[in-house]
Amino acid sequence: MRSISSSLGSFVISLLVFIVLISLTAGYSYLLFHVSAEVFSIIIAGIIFVITWNSRDKLENGFLLFIGIAFFFIGSVDLLHTLAYKGMNIFTGYDANLPTQLWIASRYLEAVSLVTALLFINRRLRVGLIFWGYLVVTALLVFVIFARYFPDCYIEGSGLTPFKIISEYVICLILAGAMILLSKNKTHFTSDILYLLYGALIATIFSELAFTSYVSVYGPSNFLGHILKIIAFACMYQAIVVSGFQRPFEVLYREVSQNEKKYRTLFDTMDEGMAIFDLIDDEDTRPDYRFVDVNNRYASMMGRTPRDLIGRTGSEIYGAYPPPHLKQYLSVAKTHEPMRFFAYFKPDMKHYTVSVFFIDTSRIATLIADITPLKISERALVRANKKLSLLTQITRHDINNDLSLAYASLDLLKEKKPDDNEIAEYLGYLRESIDAINSKITFTRNYEQMGTQKPRWQCISAIINEICNSNIRFSSLKIQNSLDSLEIFADLMLPKVFSNLIDNSARHGKTVTTISLSFTVHENGCRILYEDDGVGISQHVRSHLFEPGYSMTHGFGLFLIKEILLLTGIEITEEGEEGKGVRFVLHVPPGGYQFGCKEKKPASGSDEFT
Repeated sequence: MRSISSSLGSFVISLLVFIVLISLTAGYSYLLFHVSAEVFSIIIAGIIFVITWNSRDKLENGFLLFIGIAFFFIGSVDLLHTLAYKGMNIFTGYDANLPTQLWIASRYLEAVSLVTALLFINRRLRVGLIFWGYLVVTALLVFVIFARYFPDCYIEGSGLTPFKIISEYVICLILAGAMILLSKNKTHFTSDILYLLYGALIATIFSELAFTSYVSVYGPSNFLGHILKIIAFACMYQAIVVSGFQRPFEVLYREVSQNEKKYRTLFDTMDEGMAIFDLIDDEDTRPDYRFVDVNNRYASMMGRTPRDLIGRTGSEIYGAYPPPHLKQYLSVAKTHEPMRFFAYFKPDMKHYTVSVFFIDTSRIATLIADITPLKISERALVRANKKLSLLTQITRHDINNDLSLAYASLDLLKEKKPDDNEIAEYLGYLRESIDAINSKITFTRNYEQMGTQKPRWQCISAIINEICNSNIRFSSLKIQNSLDSLEIFADLMLPKVFSNLIDNSARHGKTVTTISLSFTVHENGCRILYEDDGVGISQHVRSHLFEPGYSMTHGFGLFLIKEILLLTGIEITEEGEEGKGVRFVLHVPPGGYQFGCKEKKPASGSDEFT
């Protein structure tokens, strides 16, 4: 704070000395005073432009960049004003009206620019668009003024015109609006910069008020207006240029500084290890890499501190050449393409994922995550699944053997008492129970197979054709297949889905004669429709339809269908009406369907099966 106060104190003293010296020139020649005052503001405008323009790639504060571009064109119009001033005799055929018109045009440009710039504090600018926009507007203003289309601002002998005086008040109102906007966005500026900007706006307002009352362009009001303009431009210079260079991370790059702190905190506290390397790959030195920066997590993975690593080479740290992963690092530096691979560190018996990213020239970054617990869990899960799979296979095998014996025993009992109706009825119940057990065993086998292989694109028409050709029970059904070349990405058990649907229609549809398959495409994906003309499903049954074991025969068919489809994000619903047949809808998500399969069609060339 003391250095800031000292800097502001020096600025105020220097400004007062300059004002005194430049005021003395007015006693010798007012024209000299005017030129000196205007050249001062023109130089400041040029410096502001040069500094901000060359910092445009790093500036995230749109206000500063916008002001920098605007001041280039404000200074350009002020330069024309200076050259056109009475007594310069550069633009012949014009009187004192011309410099006054240029003055008011420049002040309008300045006031509007200050207000507009405050609207871009949190925005990135399209610099080229802003620059060319100002060029067009400034060129039009200058053309209108020199072509004598601009309203008169000064008339020799009578002084300022009403247009000029009203314009000055309008400009003051615009600048007052800029002060209000600045106060609403004051958190984006340090306190000293904020006060300097307030000072620039206030000085400009009083300067404009002074220019509402002079009669002679050499009069005291004109003199006071130029002194105030010097103060305004000096404050703007101090705010943007001097303070910007002395404390760049607080002003020009304040947002960059805040982002750096934010990402540095993330860098130091993240759970993954992060390191930045400079690659050494020249003719005099064998390939290696040097630690530029590491976070605490990376250093702890190696049992060291960041200070132990930074500045040292990989071969020094690891005590071996080549150091670990040098080949991958060199590849990323050459191709600029990120790379991800797995690594196993034998001394610690640790598993890691290593992600490598190119930064610039020969500098790369690497992100390391310890996945040893995941690997241990994965292996334990694989072993558990193998044991469970072996257990279920053995259990199914033994149960199937027992079921075969039960079926054989039932047949023998039926032969022993062929005419006993009561015993036959009980044997029927027993067979149904054994069939239900067999169905559940079959379900466990099918459920175990789900997801054991990678999904793939499958042609639904080809699946339907194969099902109908291979099962004689479906020969009485008419299949209307309108799926064309539709393919969906699904588990390899997808044929089981349609086989179960057709089997359910044949078993429970009662009056089913026709099954139709079609599809519609919409913005949320593809809807595949499976419909039959049977008795349909009641509302009560529909609410439990896809629950495991809920059916007349205690089956798992529809539950299994649902589970198979969900493996690739496909949902199934039933939207039919009781008495009008079933209507199953498969909701395939975007990216889960495509066209182009070549299904096998029946010899007749028709898509119908009878």
